[in-house]
Amino acid sequence: MRLNPRKTSVKTLSSPVRSEFHSLRVLTLTPDADKGGARWLGTMLGAIDIANVKSINSLSLIPSLLREGEVDVIVADVEHGGLMVPTMLKTLDAASPLTRYPHVLWVGQPTLLNLLHGQAAAMLEKPAVPRIGGLSVTALLAHARLAHRVGINVGMVYGGGNAAFTEALRALLLVPSIKRQASCCAPADGPTEADVIEALTTGKNLRVMLQPQYDLRTRRIIGAEALLRWRHPGVGEVPPSVLIPMVNRLGLHLLLFSFIETRVIDVLLVLKSRQVTLPIALNASAETVCTPGLAQRLAEKMRRAGVPPQLLKIELTGDLPVADELLLSASLNTLRAKGFPVSLDDFGQGSSTLNLLARMSFDEVKIDGAFVRDMKTSASAQAVIAATVNLARLMNLKVVAEGIEESSCIEALCQLGCPTGQGYALARPMELRDFFDSVSNQ
Repeated sequence: MRLNPRKTSVKTLSSPVRSEFHSLRVLTLTPDADKGGARWLGTMLGAIDIANVKSINSLSLIPSLLREGEVDVIVADVEHGGLMVPTMLKTLDAASPLTRYPHVLWVGQPTLLNLLHGQAAAMLEKPAVPRIGGLSVTALLAHARLAHRVGINVGMVYGGGNAAFTEALRALLLVPSIKRQASCCAPADGPTEADVIEALTTGKNLRVMLQPQYDLRTRRIIGAEALLRWRHPGVGEVPPSVLIPMVNRLGLHLLLFSFIETRVIDVLLVLKSRQVTLPIALNASAETVCTPGLAQRLAEKMRRAGVPPQLLKIELTGDLPVADELLLSASLNTLRAKGFPVSLDDFGQGSSTLNLLARMSFDEVKIDGAFVRDMKTSASAQAVIAATVNLARLMNLKVVAEGIEESSCIEALCQLGCPTGQGYALARPMELRDFFDSVSNQ
């Protein structure tokens, strides 16, 4: 049958164009719906075609809603419990691990009110001291960075227009949600305690890698930090965030230290045979440092190997609390008396490191990598680094910056007076053979 084109018509149906945000599952935390701010927020969400929205007016309702179903974004008024949302998420995750954290978007005055006051709002768009919900943007950014360190992504809306809200939401969604796994214990398909015990007692599948430390101006390797790696036959590479807590829980920290210490002395012997003199740092918890006779045993091993103790640096970590400050001070001073340099790791991570530096003697401080990573976006982080460098100079201490992941940070650290650093922007942890080749060829 032949169709007559003049009598045949085809109707084209156009599908509605969905917004990029249409499929989001959003939870809003604002005052009662009849308040202006809540109405404004509803208008914003509707304007960008977000249909799946649940609104609450109390922080206490969040846990039950998270258990009922997935939430992609929590939009929260800073003055109405928004500041506490990241803390609540962290607490919920500790009690029963979440699959992932939802994103958190903060709104507040002047954000909530700018659209409501017509032309007067234009005067509030960019106040002399930017504030949201009564708090300075600087303070909110610092709080957001703390949330990010535990895996919670937080954004905030600057200004009160639709474009500002859309831009802030889009920027927040570009940051991937972090899959949650409890770092204090092994995942369900991870290594067992029996696996850890076998690995440490036999050394099977364990190896030491070296993270080079560089003179930031000359880019020459001037030292290294020894890092333990464990390739489990069934699980694959087991991260230190899983292994170290299991070691501490089992009370095997000294066995771990002994394994790495032996390998580091072997490294120093190889370097000596190549006429290379570089110090190697070895991590040790306060409990390990306080082990009776540790300094004497280390000194004896170094003497038998024919390697000066000045080349084995002990880095005091903060993964275990200091149970006895008097004993720790005596132990650190005994190590230093035997010729071993002592470094304070992760300086600036909490107040405990500052207290330790004030009360005990060290030869070096290592600036916590979190400050280095934040220095491009945080004036406070830069100030902390500069203050640490000046403090180290006053106390006649060496200073090393950790976690240098961007090349632009290297010059910035030099300008702040930090002479030494380590991180992926300089070199990733190296297998021993690669490290030996690198230092021999420089």
